[in-house]
Amino acid sequence: MRRLPILIFVLVALAQLSVPAMLAWGRIQTLAHGRVWKFKTAPVDPEDAVRGRYIQLRLMAEDFTQPEKFVAIDRVYAVLKETPDGFAEIDHISTAPISGDNVIQVDPGGTWGDRQHIVIPFSRFWATEKSAPEAEKAYRENSRRGKENAYVTVRVRNGDAALEQLYIDNQPLADYLRAQAAKK
Repeated sequence: MRRLPILIFVLVALAQLSVPAMLAWGRIQTLAHGRVWKFKTAPVDPEDAVRGRYIQLRLMAEDFTQPEKFVAIDRVYAVLKETPDGFAEIDHISTAPISGDNVIQVDPGGTWGDRQHIVIPFSRFWATEKSAPEAEKAYRENSRRGKENAYVTVRVRNGDAALEQLYIDNQPLADYLRAQAAKK
């Protein structure tokens, strides 16, 4: 009879561990096998007291033109297309659930005139305390009007999206910071 409570405890513990493990496994699979999309960025810069320093990303693809308006609901699906210069932009929005290596779930933002806004779920690129000040400065300098030289890569697989890397001057952030430090 003593085995039954132990067996129940083990089953409950395994069930609780399986959920985060499945979420992590899905993200790992997306980063390993998802299609890469490049998004142009615009500047912003905050800090999270609990989780640390990050670069707040604003993606240019969040503002777009779509002839038909969508009703603001909890989630919508953005279908991506690649521009001639290799960057992602929104082809159209769907309120019906769809999946694919060119679809991401987004939050509706708002509309003004023929322009629409959505909120893409990857808006923070985390940096170490040590590199954050230089990273923020580099991002700010390379994502202002007239010098839009920063972008992020995002992997998309079966509707799941994962932020992969921040690039400045076509270099991963860490490489760019090392090159800038070597010039000093």
